[in-house]
Amino acid sequence: MLSSLILSLGMGKIMHTERTVSVRGLSEKEVDADLAVWKLSFSVGNNDMKELQNQILQKTDLAKIFLENHQLTQADYTVLSPEITDATVNMYSDPTHRSFDYVGKQTILIRSGNVQGVKSAAQDTIELLGQGVSVSSDWDGKVQYYFNGLNEIKPEMIAEATENARKAAEQFAHDSNSKVGKIQNATQGLFSIEDAAPGLEYKKNVRVVTTVIYSLVD
Repeated sequence: MLSSLILSLGMGKIMHTERTVSVRGLSEKEVDADLAVWKLSFSVGNNDMKELQNQILQKTDLAKIFLENHQLTQADYTVLSPEITDATVNMYSDPTHRSFDYVGKQTILIRSGNVQGVKSAAQDTIELLGQGVSVSSDWDGKVQYYFNGLNEIKPEMIAEATENARKAAEQFAHDSNSKVGKIQNATQGLFSIEDAAPGLEYKKNVRVVTTVIYSLVD
């Protein structure tokens, strides 16, 4: 449901010489994200390059099954090329102090409109840990949520913001023993889309403010 706010006191002013009033109207709406992007990454190490390759392939298959169990199909994700680090070619690497000669990082990029599926999978990565796949939990591995349906709600929100601006103008007109006339000028502010709250990144708060100048008549 659209929430609204009339910006009245302190947000509008009557210009007596020009007989106009400048007011602002706000419209806010909370929506669900419609796109989720997630980099599911894990690393493996081995002293044998061939064995490292087998490990990466095996664990990637486990990750694919995990995603499919969360209603994410092959159309929802892409397996990127693994990043291989060869410590044997690093002249500053001490062989006695390194765990593996070769380390591979595998990333599966998930980009899906099945927001609930991605959210659920990200919350259940402990299942992969039980299968020997340790998913990275750094910032790069956090799910990013987006809302792309702005064009569908724009007209309704602009109409509400304009209506609230007129209500504010009517209040100012009443206080000055005048009536609201025609719109002299109107400016639509930029739409902003922000997380609804910390921990609720999958819900977005959409906001727009319009500035309208009305003429005043006796």
